Amino acid sequence: MSGAQAARRRPTGARFGGAHLEDEAPPPPAPATAAPRGARFAGAPVEHEPPPAAAPPVAPPQRSGPELVALAGRITALHQGGATQESAALTAQAAVLLASEDVTRLAVLLHAQGPAGAAGYLARATVHGSPEQAAATLAGLRRAGLAEEAAGLFHALWGHPSPQLPSLLAALERHGLAGDGLTLLWERASAAPAELAALATALRTAGRAEDAQRLLHQATGRRPGELAATALELDEPLAAGLSTQAARLRSPADLAEYAAALTASPPRYRALLAAVAALDEPRRRAALAAFRSLGLPLR
Repeated sequence: MSGAQAARRRPTGARFGGAHLEDEAPPPPAPATAAPRGARFAGAPVEHEPPPAAAPPVAPPQRSGPELVALAGRITALHQGGATQESAALTAQAAVLLASEDVTRLAVLLHAQGPAGAAGYLARATVHGSPEQAAATLAGLRRAGLAEEAAGLFHALWGHPSPQLPSLLAALERHGLAGDGLTLLWERASAAPAELAALATALRTAGRAEDAQRLLHQATGRRPGELAATALELDEPLAAGLSTQAARLRSPADLAEYAAALTASPPRYRALLAAVAALDEPRRRAALAAFRSLGLPLR
């Protein structure tokens, strides 16, 4: 076979509506987002399946009803024929290559007649595409009444990489899901200090300073040592904002413990003292007394 003939050969693999899904986007590198852990589809844990393709850079074409029925039938036939990994891989590929409206329509078909768990897996797999794909699919699933699949996708979004979270929050807002974005921020406030600091920084860099402050506000309820570890990971302006909120919300004893852990960073310790100085007199006096009890400097 000549090189030109080889170049014209259609790719092998599962077919969708008479066209190969592989024709629409080249295989990309593995995505950074880990697959949702624990849930199963096609007889294998999700985390053991091959990573799906990333979303194409241009909006995919709308698929016809017969094409989606054919795809749902192909997924089901592969599963029933014992090719469970191939069935799951085709489902994951469809999650990021189809338009979000078509993902929702396919989920409806799989929910009604597909393999058990296929619709939920399809929904969760959209986290491997763009934030816009995930947010639009979440909205579509809820409109379609697929509450379980929508809940699975939303839970999968909790593990979204910090650098991508600002884009995800913006996409959720565009689709009328701002409340879900606030819930994601609330969940992420319990992240490890380094990850929490990275997320706050990413939010501020993306022009979402209010979200960064909201995230740090939610984090002020953590143990003083964890709070201090977060402050030490943040740059000085964000750390000062965290200390201001801690001074207003934490007890004098907690604040003193937090202060003791900040003495390793004189600029951050001074910012905390400034926040304490701005408190009303009773709280300021109580905080400074707690500082003295631990032998901490007051200047």
